Amino acid sequence: MSEKEKPVTPKKKGLSPQTIIIIILLCLVVIIPSCVFLWKQIEIIHLNKKHDTEMSALRTNASTTMKDVNKKNMETLARVFSWAVRSEMLRNNMDQVSTYMTELVKAADLNDISAIKTDGIVALSTNKKYEGNTYPGPVASQLSTINEVVSQTGNDASVMIICPIMGLDSRLGTIVITYKPTVYTFGNNE
Repeated sequence: MSEKEKPVTPKKKGLSPQTIIIIILLCLVVIIPSCVFLWKQIEIIHLNKKHDTEMSALRTNASTTMKDVNKKNMETLARVFSWAVRSEMLRNNMDQVSTYMTELVKAADLNDISAIKTDGIVALSTNKKYEGNTYPGPVASQLSTINEVVSQTGNDASVMIICPIMGLDSRLGTIVITYKPTVYTFGNNE
């Protein structure tokens, strides 16, 4: 075989170094922003979860604080109201006590108010079925032993504020105020 007859093997054309660099740069231009985008998306998801947890804790704390403040305000209201009732009871002015009770139930959006004598019989109530009867419910037996303002929560989420009516030298009776507290959600419905 002569040299002319030798089979000519085609030269393999490889990628030039410039082409390889361009391909690498194009890959980096696509891969790096994609990686950064995914990394930031994961960070955003994490921050959203953290935010939701913190907001939930804030809502719970705010709700508890509002409930405590509301309860404290109602206890103060009962204490002051018992002073007005005491003043009228000492004057034997029960019509005025009835007026006070009716107006307070309307103004403060309360369920009912009862003035109970020391023997446990309801003297006056905004719920007329209680009047002349022993005060109903589980607290009836405790009424004569309560000597300070007390709050109790019932099974139906209503709150009962019990406040003694103290005369100059003896106990005149007890005021019982029941109400359904407002539930604050602070944007939970989002």
